[in-house]
Amino acid sequence: MTTKKIRSLHRQIGLSASLWLVIAALTTLVLNHRKQLFPPAPQNAGPYGHYLLSHAICASQPELVLVGTDGGVFFSETGGKTYTPVSLPVEATQVVAVAFHPNEPSHYYAVLRQQGIYSSLDSGKLWTKINFPSKAPIQSFQVGFDGTLSVLTTEGLHRRVQESWSLTPASQQPVSPQRDFVRTAYNLHDGTAWGPLGLWITDLLSLSILGLVGSGIVLWKKQSE
Repeated sequence: MTTKKIRSLHRQIGLSASLWLVIAALTTLVLNHRKQLFPPAPQNAGPYGHYLLSHAICASQPELVLVGTDGGVFFSETGGKTYTPVSLPVEATQVVAVAFHPNEPSHYYAVLRQQGIYSSLDSGKLWTKINFPSKAPIQSFQVGFDGTLSVLTTEGLHRRVQESWSLTPASQQPVSPQRDFVRTAYNLHDGTAWGPLGLWITDLLSLSILGLVGSGIVLWKKQSE
C-alpha cells in the first residue's frame, strides 16, 4: 500500500471518528443543559409531557393515582383521566418512586433521586423529609400494609417501623467485577463520578473535542490548498 493510499485511508477514518466525536460532544452538551435549551412542559400538560419514572395506585380507592416524573409529581382522582401537579418542597428532577399509605389515601410518599424520601399527610400540601440513615442510592421503595417502609440499597434492605430504622445487610458474596465496571462506566459517562464538578468537566471535555475537531479540519483544508 502506497503512502498516498495510507494517507487517504487515514483521512477517511479520521473524518468518521471526528463525526462520532462531534455527535458525542453535542449530545453531552444538550443533555447537560436541556432545561436551558428546551422549555419545560407546562404543568397543566400533565405527566405525559415529562419522562415517566414511577406511579402508584391507592389500594383502598383505585381511582386515586400518583405519577412521578422528571418534572415532579402528578395526582389524579379520576383513574388517570385528568391530572393536577403536586407541589414539592424542593426542585424534583427525578421522582423515582411514589406511594400511598395503604390505610390513609391522603398520605403520600415521594422518593427523589438526589434529595431523598418525602412524606405528606395532607394530599401533598405540606411535605416533610424522612430521615433516612443511608447515603447509598435508593434502588427500590415500598410501603407495607401496616405502613412499614422498606428501602433497598446496595447496602441491603432497610426497614422503618415506628420511626426506627433497621438494616438487613446485603450478602457478603463477591461482587461481579463486570457490574463494578459497568457502574463506573455509567458514572464516568454522565459525570456522576466527578461529583459537583461533573457538569463543568463534561462540558469542558465536550468543548475541547469540538475545538480539536474544528482546528483539525481547518489545518487539513490549509494543507490541501
